[in-house]
This record gives sequence, C-alpha cells and structure tokens, in this order.
Amino acid sequence: MTRFFSTFRSVGILLAVALGAVLLFTLLGSLLIAVGLFVTALVVIGGIRYLLTGKGVVEVRRQTYRAGEFRAGDFEMIDVTPPKPPRRDG
Repeated sequence: MTRFFSTFRSVGILLAVALGAVLLFTLLGSLLIAVGLFVTALVVIGGIRYLLTGKGVVEVRRQTYRAGEFRAGDFEMIDVTPPKPPRRDG
C-alpha cells in the first residue's frame, strides 16, 4: 500500500510539473505572439504613413551634385590634427 501511495505521489508531482510547464510556455508563447503582432502593426503603420505623407520617422538629408556643379565650399572640413609643440634648436 505504501508503494502505491509513493507511486501515486510521484505521478501527482510529475503532473503538477507538466501542468506548470504547459502554463509557462503558453504564457511566454502568448507574450511573444503579442509582441510580434505589435511590432508588425508598427511597421505596417509606419509604411502606410510613409506612403501617404512621404515622411518617415527618421528624416534624411540628401544633397546631390551633377557634373560641373561642385564647388570647393560645398563641404566643410574640420582640422582635428593636434598642435605640434614648438621646436627647440639647442
């Protein structure tokens, strides 16, 4: 009889662990699906907004040059060379 209850207790523990695992994976799976649907909806809404307004979330500045239009002042350069110490002739 003790052996029967021991086996019954083991089966009960295994069933409880299996039920907990099923609930955990179901909850995590549901959360992953919900997050995936949310991200998909944001991408679709952003695409529709871009198609209708021509404006994206990130604004990109473009500058194009045709042959012969380039001038030296179109691009600014910043000198990042550190100053050299004065020479000491000794």
